[in-house]
Amino acid sequence: MTDLLTRVLSPVHRLLGRRHQAGAVAGDTVEQFNLGLSLDRAGDREGAERWYRAAAEAGDSDAANNLGLLLDGDANRKPEALPWFAQAAEAGDAEAAWNAAVLCEELGDSVAALNWYRTAASRGDRHAIRELERRNEL
Repeated sequence: MTDLLTRVLSPVHRLLGRRHQAGAVAGDTVEQFNLGLSLDRAGDREGAERWYRAAAEAGDSDAANNLGLLLDGDANRKPEALPWFAQAAEAGDAEAAWNAAVLCEELGDSVAALNWYRTAASRGDRHAIRELERRNEL
């Protein structure tokens, strides 16, 4: 079943990628994010990173969070993810704040993790609220 899905979805993602490419190359951050997303879903991590990074550097918080997730998925690049999660979290993204908290925990920085959990909880992230309750920090 997975092989069938791959054969069916790969051409779809390539088509979507072509549709977004002109706008992405022209500097449209929405199209850069969408192209990164299409490439990410198609399994092209290098291409996805390129376009997420372009959009994130231009201030797109969704792209910053997705770039963080992409980097966090590579054990050798986890520390590179934190600034991208932070950028998105500072722009108001509760999920990115949660991601930053979890990554800080993994990296052994419990003080920073607690601060990010608080940030995520203040933005309504249920996971962060439960984590703070579990720690008796609420």
